[in-house]
Amino acid sequence: MPSPRESFSIRETTVRQALRPDPLLGIDYSFNPYVGCYHGCAFCYVPRLLQIDRSEWGTSVVVKRNAASVLAKETRRLPKGLVAISTATDPYQFVEGKYRITRHALEVLLRADWPVSVLSRSPLMLRDVDLFTRFRSIEVGMSVPTLDDQARALLEPWAPPIEGRLRCLRALADAGLPTFVGFAPAYPPTAGWTPERIADVFASAGVKKMFSRVLDPRWGARDAMLARLAGSPLEGELRPISDIAYMDRFLDALADACDASGVDFRRWRDDSARNEFTARHARASTVLPAE
Repeated sequence: MPSPRESFSIRETTVRQALRPDPLLGIDYSFNPYVGCYHGCAFCYVPRLLQIDRSEWGTSVVVKRNAASVLAKETRRLPKGLVAISTATDPYQFVEGKYRITRHALEVLLRADWPVSVLSRSPLMLRDVDLFTRFRSIEVGMSVPTLDDQARALLEPWAPPIEGRLRCLRALADAGLPTFVGFAPAYPPTAGWTPERIADVFASAGVKKMFSRVLDPRWGARDAMLARLAGSPLEGELRPISDIAYMDRFLDALADACDASGVDFRRWRDDSARNEFTARHARASTVLPAE
């Protein structure tokens, strides 16, 4: 399978573990079908977790060929819990079109009746609506940290356009699925996108829940982003992405706008003593009625 860009490499491996305990509040396990990510977003926190040079991020992906079969064994011996797909890669990046590791994992989790939360930037996830709608407990989301596609093209140029992600969210909601948005790391408002407009667009797309956080500047993320911004017409508007006080004010205003639009807004507060989500109101249910 040829890569969409020549400098990107793909290799395969086998693994002995598929599920890993996840420290995020409300999530029990994470499942990552790939190591690495084609999207190579400038702000991604995964290079810090993997302790790799940021310049290497987005240049390769490793396919975990046997991940679904390992997962099947783990669901028989581990306590049942919520599985996040994925936390350190995009489960629907282009290689999923061939390898279908994510789909096979979903089939395993569906048979085992485990709850899942799926997050991606790629509308390829619509391929698996037939599986999503059969889960008793599920939520499906898109990572959409800005509604300005010019800003997206600057900081995540290999990821799908914003309009495609919004259409995906609408289609997922129309299928009767609980949907959410990962507005993280939050971009500053650009191109006239006010908190009210942002909240209205997500509400119109059927989004029920939204979580956000500010940029994690560690492991070269801030420097990588500033290098991408240099000389861009959007440099002045996007540079405050690393200004925590500015972004705090913006996210507070966005939280109020989401409340007014009926979207459950949550924020990861890096300065919290317990480092956990703070919610504006009660958590939305992610449980679907049994067929």
